Amino acid sequence: MQSCRELFVNPLLWTSHHFNLVGGQFVEMVDHPIQSTQDNTKTEENAKPPSDAELSATTPIPAVKSDAELFARTPIPAAKHRRLVDILVGKGRAFAKYGKGPDFFFTGIPVHRPHCTVFYRHGQPDKHVDGPLLVGHLPYGHVKGGRTRLFQPCPDPRGRLNRIGAEICEKRVAQVTPTEWTEDPYFACVLLALAQLQERKLDLPNPTTYTSRLLVTSMRDHDSVYLYDAEITSELLGALARPKSATRHIKWPVIMRRKLPIKPYNTFPDRLAAELVAPSCFSRTSCTASSDKLSAKRRREGGSGSPHKMRRLL
Repeated sequence: MQSCRELFVNPLLWTSHHFNLVGGQFVEMVDHPIQSTQDNTKTEENAKPPSDAELSATTPIPAVKSDAELFARTPIPAAKHRRLVDILVGKGRAFAKYGKGPDFFFTGIPVHRPHCTVFYRHGQPDKHVDGPLLVGHLPYGHVKGGRTRLFQPCPDPRGRLNRIGAEICEKRVAQVTPTEWTEDPYFACVLLALAQLQERKLDLPNPTTYTSRLLVTSMRDHDSVYLYDAEITSELLGALARPKSATRHIKWPVIMRRKLPIKPYNTFPDRLAAELVAPSCFSRTSCTASSDKLSAKRRREGGSGSPHKMRRLL
C-alpha cells in the first residue's frame, strides 16, 4: 500500500493508470434479463378491429406515464432521483429507506464523500446473507461536475471570465476523464466506501468479504442503467485503515459491470429490484471478457492523459 503513493490524491482524480497500479479491472457480465410475467405479446393480427360505433363511443384517455418511463425521460436530476425512490423504497418494495452516501475513509479519516445515495433493505442487517445489506446509487453527472469544480478557475482581477483559466480547467478535466465513462476508476472509491459502511454496520468475524453494489445512472442515457459489483475483503479494508501495517501487496477487487435496459417500462421496477437484492454476481454468472483481454486494453490506453500535478488527500 505504501508503494502506491500515487493513489494518495482525491479519488475524483483517479485514472486508469492508478487503477492499474493496484491491479483493478472492470469485467462486463453476460446479461440475463428477468422475464416479465405479464403477457404483452399480443399482436394486432388476431385482434378484431373495432366498429365505427365503438370508435365513436370511445373517449380517448391520455396515457399516464409510469414511474419507470418518467425516470427514464425526465431531464431534471432531482426528479429522476425522486422517481427512483418511488420505484425502490416503501412498503412492499425492495428497500425500507434511503439516505446520504458514506464517506470514503483512509487511515481512519474521512477523506472524500461521494455524492451518492444509499438504499437500505428491510429487516435486520445480519439477515441479508443472500444479498448486500445496502446498495448505492450514483448519478454520473455529479462525478463530472465534481471534477470540473476541482479545477474551476477564479475570475480575473476585474471579476471577468478567466478565459485562460477556463482553458486550463478544460484540459485538466480531460486528463482525468476516462475514455469510456462506464469504466470510471472513481467507481472503485464509491464501492470501497459502501464496503466500509457495511463493515461498520455488520458485526462479522474476520476475515470476511463484503458484496459492494452500486447503481449508476446517466442523464444522457435514457435506455439503460448500470450495475456494478465488487467483492471487497476485510483485509483490503484493513489495509486502507492501517496502511503502514500492510506489508504485502493486496490486490484490489475485480469490478463486475452489467447493463440493465429500462424498457419494457412495465417490468423495469421488478427487474431492477431483483437485480439489486440478488446474491453476489460472482457466483451466478459468467463474463464476456477475460482478464488478459482487459489488461491488454488498458496497456494500449495507458492512463487518461499526460502526467500532471494532483491535489493530495493527506
